[in-house]
Amino acid sequence: MNVLDYRRIPVDELILNKGETARRLCIEKGFEMPQLDECCEELKKVVDCKFVSMRHKVEYETNDRLDIGFGKFRSSTLVKNLKGCAEVFIFAVTLGHGVDRLLIQQSHVSPARYFITDALASSMAEAAANQADRLVKGDIGCRPRFSPGFGDLNLDIQPRILELLNAQRLLGITTNTSFMMSPGKSVTAIMGIKNE
Repeated sequence: MNVLDYRRIPVDELILNKGETARRLCIEKGFEMPQLDECCEELKKVVDCKFVSMRHKVEYETNDRLDIGFGKFRSSTLVKNLKGCAEVFIFAVTLGHGVDRLLIQQSHVSPARYFITDALASSMAEAAANQADRLVKGDIGCRPRFSPGFGDLNLDIQPRILELLNAQRLLGITTNTSFMMSPGKSVTAIMGIKNE
């Protein structure tokens, strides 16, 4: 039986990559300004980071069709990424609805603070995915994680992943008709487990 693993990630464990953050802010790495620190502290106060994961077997039907727990679908790039893997980890991680509420509030008050906070939140979501990645696999060797929207892996599988992980109930994540997730700073991913 496939068991769900649900955990919270403390905000102080979300280490922002300085290069990634600078790129999202369109500034040089190492650039400092008081508003950046203020926005980061305000963001940290509303983050409620948590994730859910599951280990599942993968079945390959063709070189572009596979079945992983949530049904059959096509993706030649994911099949290539998972080459040689008989099982995968599937996970979803989110920064929570508080981040969306903060961004909406800032969009009405200060476009500059909104831009900075949105960039920081995107970088923090990547940090959350990295931390969930580490916690999910532990000392198990895995291939690089792969998310819907990469290569030819369509976003339309997003609702099926969330349903498999019970992510709406556990994490509060839903999708709209364009398969975009809410909360917006959320990530789903599939990681192939290397055969030992």
